[in-house]
Amino acid sequence: MTPWIEIDAGGDGCQVNLVQPGGMPPDLVGLTLPVLAALSSIQRPLSIPGIAAAPTSSMEATLDNANGALALLWGQRPPMRRAVRVLTAKGTLFDGIAVGLQAGTELRLSLEAGADRPLSDNVPLRTSAVWGGWRDVKVLPWAWGLVTLEPIQYSDDQRVFFLADHPIAGVDAVLRDDVPTSAYHFYNGVDSTGRAVAFVELAMPLAEGERLAVTLRGRIHPNLGHLLQTPAEILHDVLAHLARAPVQWTDLDDYRTETAHIVLGGLLADNSISIRAAVDGLLQSCGGAWAAAMPGVAITWPPLPDDAAPALRVDKLTAQGVQASTSATGLYTALRVLYDYDHAAQRYRRAIQLQASDAIKDYGLLELEWPAPWLRTPRQAEELGQRMLAWLARPRWRVTWQQQFADVATGAWVELAHPLSPVQGRHRLVSAELDLSSASLTCTVEAPVGPPPAIETIRLSTAFDPVIQPGITVEVANGEIIFTARDEQGRPLAGAKITLNGGAARIADSIGRVSFPVQRGRHVLLIEAQGYPPMETVVVV
Repeated sequence: MTPWIEIDAGGDGCQVNLVQPGGMPPDLVGLTLPVLAALSSIQRPLSIPGIAAAPTSSMEATLDNANGALALLWGQRPPMRRAVRVLTAKGTLFDGIAVGLQAGTELRLSLEAGADRPLSDNVPLRTSAVWGGWRDVKVLPWAWGLVTLEPIQYSDDQRVFFLADHPIAGVDAVLRDDVPTSAYHFYNGVDSTGRAVAFVELAMPLAEGERLAVTLRGRIHPNLGHLLQTPAEILHDVLAHLARAPVQWTDLDDYRTETAHIVLGGLLADNSISIRAAVDGLLQSCGGAWAAAMPGVAITWPPLPDDAAPALRVDKLTAQGVQASTSATGLYTALRVLYDYDHAAQRYRRAIQLQASDAIKDYGLLELEWPAPWLRTPRQAEELGQRMLAWLARPRWRVTWQQQFADVATGAWVELAHPLSPVQGRHRLVSAELDLSSASLTCTVEAPVGPPPAIETIRLSTAFDPVIQPGITVEVANGEIIFTARDEQGRPLAGAKITLNGGAARIADSIGRVSFPVQRGRHVLLIEAQGYPPMETVVVV
C-alpha cells in the first residue's frame, strides 16, 4: 500500500502531487514532486459532548525540503485551506484540508479531515456592522425551531427590528416589557446588503428602556419548505449551509431516523466560538456523538442497539496488545438537566433532576449539570437525563487494541470476544487510529459494566418569575375609581387582568389602568399579568 498526497489547485491553477521517491503512481495530473518522506497515523476520535469532546480527525505529512523545492513552490503562496487527499491505488484514505505548515530541512504539512474549511474556524456569523448604520454592533443570529430572542433594532424610529439572518417560518408571539401585543407585522425581506432576512415591525415605536422579546419559528428547508427542528436537520443545516462543509442531506439519513422524535429550538448568535464548539453544544442537548470524517457524521449516544449492522470481530486471532483501564473520573450518580433556554432573558427556564439511588449507595452523591439549551419539553429533557445517567452512573472500561491490515471508521461496530477484555459484545469505536507505516489500526471502545441502574426523577423546577411588588395609585374621576398597577421596577402592567374583591375583572390599558364603580373603603385587588405569578394587594380608597 503506497500512499501519495494530492493537493487541489489553488489560485495558480496547478494541482500538486506529493509522492515517495521511486514510488510514482501512473497518470497523475499536475505537478508531481518525489518529496513524501513519511505520513503520521490518522487520528480519528469521536466527539461525545458532555462526556469526551474531541478534536477533528487529523494527520501530518513529513516532506523532504532539503533542496528548497517546496520553499520555492510555497514560499509566496502556501497551500493553506486547500483540499487535500491521501490516496492509494485502492482509494482515498484521508479527505480534508491543509491547516498548517512548518518549514525547515523537512516540511511538516498538517491536515484536518472532513470539511472544506477547518472546523476550528469561528462560526461565520455576520454582525450589524454590515448595514453601514447601527446603534450597537451585534451578531446577527441564525435560528432553528421554536426560540425566543431579543430582536436587533433596524430602523431609526425603533419600529422595525431584525430577527434572523435568513427567512423564517413565522412569529408566534411578541412581548413588550413581558406583556403580549398583537400590534406588529412580521415579514421576510432583504436588508440593506440585499441579503434575505426576517423582520418584525411594531405599530408603535419601542420606548427608550422598553424590552422587546419575540418567539419565532426559525429556518425552513430550502427545498422541502418544512421547519428545521430535529437534531439531524439542524446539524446538516449548520454544517452545509452555515459552515459550508461538503455534507449532504442523505449523509445523515441514519441519524435522522434515530432522532426524528426529538424537537429542538435554539439559535447561534456567538461568532467567537468555533464551528466544532457550536456542533458540540447542539449535540449535547440531545445526547449525540459526531466526527466530521465519520460515515453518517453523527450517532445517538449512548449508542442504540443495531444487531443487523456489520461488526469487526475482535478476538485472540485478530487483536494484539489488548489493554483495559477504568477510572473514578467521570462517574456521576445525579444529573441536573438545564433546558428551555430563553435567549431574550438569557437564562434557562426549566431544569429536571434525576438520580441513581443504588449508585449513590455505592459511590456517593456525585452531581453533574448537563446544559441542554436546545431542548424544549420536560418529557424530552427527562428522556435525555435517563439515557445519560444510565451511562454515567456505572464504572466504564476503556479498551484498546491493535489489528493488522484492517481499517474501519470511528463509530463503526465491533464485536468484542477477547478473554483479556472486561467488556464483551457489540460496541461502537470511539477512536480508530490508522498507522499507515505499519498497516495497523489502533482501536478504542468505552463501555459501562453492570446492569443499568434504576433512575428516578426527583425534581422538576422552573426559573423564578419576576415578582409583582405593585405600586398601586388611585384616582377618583366621574364617579369611578381608577387604579394604576406597576411592577417592582415601576413599569405599568399593560394587559394585566385585575379582579376586584373576587368579583368584577378588568383588563388594564397600555399604561396599566383599570376603573371600577366602587365605594370608598378597603378593597382586595388580584393582579394577573403575563410573565408574573398572580399577586394580591390591599388598597384603601
